[in-house]
Amino acid sequence: MNKNGEPRFKALRMIATILANLTAILSANYIVFYILDHFNPGFHFVVRSEFFLTKYLHVVIPILMVLTALLYLLVYTAGGAKLKRFNKARLIRILVIDVILAGAFAMTVNARAFGWVKWLRPKEEAPVAIATRVPTAEPTQAPTAEPTAEPVETPAPDHTETAAPAPNEPTAEPTPEPTPEPTTIPGLLGDKFKEKFSEGEPVVTEPNTSETLADGTEKTLIYTYAGQKVAVELYHYQKGKLEYQIADLYVRDIEKLAAVYENDQDNAKYLPDFAESSNAIIAINSDYFSNNATDAGLIIRNGMKIRDKQCKHSDLLVIYQDGTARCFDCKQDKIDNNEILSSYPYHSFYFGPSLLDADGNAKTKFNSTLMPSNPRTAFGYYEPGHYAFIVVLGDRGMKDYEGDSHGDGKSPGMTLTELSALCASLGMKVAYNFDGGGSSGMCWNKTIFGHNSRTTGDILAIVD
Repeated sequence: MNKNGEPRFKALRMIATILANLTAILSANYIVFYILDHFNPGFHFVVRSEFFLTKYLHVVIPILMVLTALLYLLVYTAGGAKLKRFNKARLIRILVIDVILAGAFAMTVNARAFGWVKWLRPKEEAPVAIATRVPTAEPTQAPTAEPTAEPVETPAPDHTETAAPAPNEPTAEPTPEPTPEPTTIPGLLGDKFKEKFSEGEPVVTEPNTSETLADGTEKTLIYTYAGQKVAVELYHYQKGKLEYQIADLYVRDIEKLAAVYENDQDNAKYLPDFAESSNAIIAINSDYFSNNATDAGLIIRNGMKIRDKQCKHSDLLVIYQDGTARCFDCKQDKIDNNEILSSYPYHSFYFGPSLLDADGNAKTKFNSTLMPSNPRTAFGYYEPGHYAFIVVLGDRGMKDYEGDSHGDGKSPGMTLTELSALCASLGMKVAYNFDGGGSSGMCWNKTIFGHNSRTTGDILAIVD
């Protein structure tokens, strides 16, 4: 009892106070994490564990709120506390302290996740070259022997006494020209899509030819590049305010699908800078692996193993030396790094999620928190040597090739479900989501489509 004869319920009040403060801190963290995830989608590497996403956000906080309310109700009902103690000043003071603590916690996690404090960053391994697949030799066909001419019987001489005719010179039969064997073009595509390549110098065009699709989407071919080993057809799509571009890519040599990157996130650049330094014909941002919060995943670039860590939370995309591509689902597939490394990979990316199932059908459930409409960057695979780059414009700030700002985009962006449906409708066998938001962009011919409003650590490019 207190001096007024009222029950103290000290233990209950202490528990209720602790729960109230914990609820406030976690709720404030939820707001801070939501803001960070909205403006920096790469942050999902920190918060995408099943506990955080399902239990913490949707179960733990509501349970704490209910328990706190019940305890306070019990204490108040029993007369163990007076509402007058919780005046406006005290409530504001508690709220400010809780928000400061929540913000400090969230920013500490963020600093660790993105390496803002350099000495906290994990050290990258030295790149290691991956074994190169030995090309299978074409079977050598044994030369066919020339047919031996049958001997021609000479008729017996006629001994009659007639004038001998003048001997005739034998007329030589013309030798038929051999039929040339069809030439097989070496590389991933062989003779497929031969009409899209150039036999000489590269040919660049800007057709700007348009057609209206059945659903009302305006499709415009805006740029083509035809070289001896690579070909690009870039299409712009617009339906209402929604804008996106798809580059149809044809590659005879896997080395022409090149990654350009920086191991150290302090050396991150804007997309056009990466594209210009590598003489890229066309390029997109990729997974920004140096900014990976969990230092996880198998990272391979241009046949070099950069990181060999467990794939914990994100789907994995692997492009092999033979031009094939495959996505590994981090929830369903057992991702064996050694098995992948022994299968001659050329690139691997750790961001995701994968957008199509094993049969090339659209997915509706993804290993990602980035479900809402957003600027998007994605990679698509049709067959060895035939790929696609996809960039979807959203409502973020945009910078041009020179870095000048151009306000926010008016396009609403795409959800993962919409992006998946688009890739399936185009007939892709594999599709994979790259870093989006302000990182998203496609660069070609001194032109940038996308946002380019923040730097990135790597790009995927077509070079010639």
